[in-house]
Amino acid sequence: MCKMWSRFILMCSGFSLEVEFEEDLDPSKPYIICPNHVSYIDIPVTFAVMPGVFVFIGKKSLSKIPLFGWVYKKTMILVDRSNNRSSYNAYKHASNRIANGIGIAIYPEGGIPSFETKLNRFKSGAFRMAIEQGVDLVPVTFADNKKRFPCGHLGGKPGKLRVYVHKPIVAGTYNLESLQEFKSDVHAIIDNKLTDYESR
Repeated sequence: MCKMWSRFILMCSGFSLEVEFEEDLDPSKPYIICPNHVSYIDIPVTFAVMPGVFVFIGKKSLSKIPLFGWVYKKTMILVDRSNNRSSYNAYKHASNRIANGIGIAIYPEGGIPSFETKLNRFKSGAFRMAIEQGVDLVPVTFADNKKRFPCGHLGGKPGKLRVYVHKPIVAGTYNLESLQEFKSDVHAIIDNKLTDYESR
């Protein structure tokens, strides 16, 4: 339902998708999906683009949005980032979903950065989860979401949304001792792809 809803919303809003996969993904396999976060439209774009079954870990406050909030609350893992207990419970729920073959989508920046920010610093949650749960992590680059549907900024217009799905980083490539390197490497992958798109 979320995938159908997302494609319908994007189509009615005048957005088209141009998606490039660096490597085919196995739709029956759970992944940690790790895109840059630039717009409220990131959620439907992620649903429309990524194969397989997955849920988001997202801010509890978004559940208050009319209609969207109801769907969001029923299908996502909600977290109040100001509450350590909430964060722990969200991590526990996510681990259970992965054990049942369901992927997890996490925006590693933790929130939508300012319009002027190209790519914010990454938090550790997605990378720690990939290591501890033994799951491949898939970086995803959104090139146009900010320009087409800016958050808290005047402007935006319908058009093409370019998405690049990088090849998975195989479980076991990093461990908890190299967690910071894991974060840094994925940040560089997305940052370099954004620079590549900017030069086109």
